[in-house]
Amino acid sequence: MSSRRSASRHSEGSKAKVRAVQGTVLLGLVGGVGAYVGFEKTVHITVDGQERTIHTFDGKVADVLKAQGIATGDHDSVAPAPDESLVDGEHIAVNYGRQLDVTVDGHDSKIWTTANTVAEAMDGLGLRGQNPYVSVNRDQPIGRQGLAFEIRTRRHVNVLVDGKSIPMDTTAPTVGQALSEAGVTLAGQDTANPDPAAFPADGQNITVERITGTRETKQEAIPFSTTQQDDPTAYVGSRKTVTQGVPGVQQVVYAYLTVNGVKQAPKVVSKTVTKQPVSAKVLVGTKPVPNTVAGADGLNWAGLARCESGGNPKSVGGGGLYFGLYQFSPSTWASMGGSGLPSNATPEEQTYRAKLLYVRSGAGQWPVCGHNLFT
Repeated sequence: MSSRRSASRHSEGSKAKVRAVQGTVLLGLVGGVGAYVGFEKTVHITVDGQERTIHTFDGKVADVLKAQGIATGDHDSVAPAPDESLVDGEHIAVNYGRQLDVTVDGHDSKIWTTANTVAEAMDGLGLRGQNPYVSVNRDQPIGRQGLAFEIRTRRHVNVLVDGKSIPMDTTAPTVGQALSEAGVTLAGQDTANPDPAAFPADGQNITVERITGTRETKQEAIPFSTTQQDDPTAYVGSRKTVTQGVPGVQQVVYAYLTVNGVKQAPKVVSKTVTKQPVSAKVLVGTKPVPNTVAGADGLNWAGLARCESGGNPKSVGGGGLYFGLYQFSPSTWASMGGSGLPSNATPEEQTYRAKLLYVRSGAGQWPVCGHNLFT
């Protein structure tokens, strides 16, 4: 074989090897691309009702949401759950939480919801089927910033008026508005219970009273009070008024009413003081009364008192000139150290001063009854 033919055969063998290697590499590349394409998934993501379709190699729900810049918090909902594995054709629903400031029948509350409209939120509260009053349109969207609105549920009340009962359902915010819905008008002095401004509760009776009547103003006295002060210079049992009490004056307004045809007892509407009362001040004796007077203790003072006054320490005789057990005149009483009227002193003080009078002037001070001292 010539050297030229040998070189030709060597060249053809090398080319065959190159083609074989190239084929192997090409098959590897094709296989790799096929495997790569096999891991890709089509995922549909809906955020608050807005859908998008993406292609991803992520393995879990949380991964694809993060890759798409979709952040969620405690009040948001994600389905499937963030830790679930993705499958091709997956549908992921994300609904953001919104805070609602809702007043239901006068009670304020803050509620988180993923509802997109007021109607959906009411479904979540279990109120939609009750046909309540809502302060906003039920179709109003709820933005990410939330929404404030009022709900008044439908309540059953009975209006008791003019001898009859009117049952009704209402969403009224006040008793007064419920009465208007029932065709009931409050006129003049008419009243309602509960108050017209009150919130009507479910099952409540609303009672209307028809009231007519007049008012009258009267001037009345205000009793004065009395203060007492101890007087160590006056005998026990004595009382001396040093400041006279003066009644005050007030104007009292009375209402004379007829309620549902029945006359009522007068009712005080108001009192206005036009003159304040002046308190009385009384001195009360605390000095012990002496029980002995030399030269007079052994006499029959009880017998003298029975004769003079019937034994009555408050007795007033002689046409208003003589007072007490022993019928002292005011001047004689004062000369014996007494104060005020004898009939206002205690029996013990009256007897003590009668003894002093006897020692000074004798039994002749009682010309008719003096002899009883010696019986």
